[in-house]
Amino acid sequence: MKYSASLLLLASAGWASALTRRCADEGGNWFCNQVNHIRYEGIGGKGSFKDVTGMGSNGECQMTDKSYDGPLAPFDEDLSIHIRGPFQLKEAAVYNLAPKNGRDTEVPRRVRPRQVHEPQKKADVVVATIDGKVVSWENNWFGGSPTKAPAPVATPPAHPPPAYPPPAYPPTNPGPSGSAWNRVAYYNAEKKVVENMVFLGNYGGQGSGVFDYTWGNSLAYLNADGNGGSSSPQTLKDVNIPSNKEFSIFSAEKCDGSCGFSRAKDVAYKGFGGANKVFLFHFKMPLDGDRGFNGDMPALWALNARIPRSAQYNACSCWKTGCGEADIYEVLAKGDTKCKSTLHMAKGTGSSDFFKRPVDKFIKVATVFHEATGSISIQLLPDNTDFSKGLDDATVRGWINGQ
Repeated sequence: MKYSASLLLLASAGWASALTRRCADEGGNWFCNQVNHIRYEGIGGKGSFKDVTGMGSNGECQMTDKSYDGPLAPFDEDLSIHIRGPFQLKEAAVYNLAPKNGRDTEVPRRVRPRQVHEPQKKADVVVATIDGKVVSWENNWFGGSPTKAPAPVATPPAHPPPAYPPPAYPPTNPGPSGSAWNRVAYYNAEKKVVENMVFLGNYGGQGSGVFDYTWGNSLAYLNADGNGGSSSPQTLKDVNIPSNKEFSIFSAEKCDGSCGFSRAKDVAYKGFGGANKVFLFHFKMPLDGDRGFNGDMPALWALNARIPRSAQYNACSCWKTGCGEADIYEVLAKGDTKCKSTLHMAKGTGSSDFFKRPVDKFIKVATVFHEATGSISIQLLPDNTDFSKGLDDATVRGWINGQ
């Protein structure tokens, strides 16, 4: 799905490389520089999407308008984590900002001024701040043949904008962990530890969930091998998920009225909510040579949890109307070693820069949703990063700024 973009995109490539930026079309997908950090700003605002309220046995999909408003909306809703093989997950953790005065922290949105450009045909003009300099280029991040190639060289504006101070961060209170950010969910494959996470997959009818010939498989509990359904929650083993097999991670909190419609009530769980959240992942994406459907195309992404609770791969979900998908590390071609990042929403966009696919080495990656800066950041982390029970705010700020 393609939406026009008017976002501010910040990628951690050097200024010199930005001036000699060279992009290549590989099967309809554009790839520019390899980076370790990508940051999106100017994401949220007012809008609405079509929320599913019912799925009839005759194939009728019932929907209603649902409004949203906020610096990160609709990504401030609860999100589920999704993984497609070949993929081996060693560790995962979710953090929320410690509440202030017993309530979720409310902070004003303070970001650099948004710079808006109209899309030219099918190419979005992306503005990036790189090492304090502003550059722009046409960004064909989407699939399909582009109408024209992106400009291979990014040039600075004739009149550089004034230097803006970094956004102010409000003070944060320490939580039960003694840190500003509390770990609210955790998984460790080797230690067989699971805290506030449940593993699900689209295997409805295999022990849990539902199946019918109108809507197909719903969600179901995932079996321990990650390749089928189960009648009860299972802890995912330390296994390699093969090509074209997928699973999802939700919180272990059962749904209430805030979830909206859920097709399979027995496996209706909340995702991970709040405008301030951090996802940490420890994983690799090995090559397996599969050339079938979705073969050797691993992916790590997050969805508005309303989508899989209705129908992840069916038109009866809010996905098509922009309720939110954040692709974190996604391989777009069989056997490729480049991973792209994309935001699907009412004002979606994606970076033509890419992350290196971790084919033979486990890596650690942070994805930060941060209300004060109105930003989403993806940062490759040092190997010794600890998924501890708390994170200090300076560490999270560093990930936001590509440090």
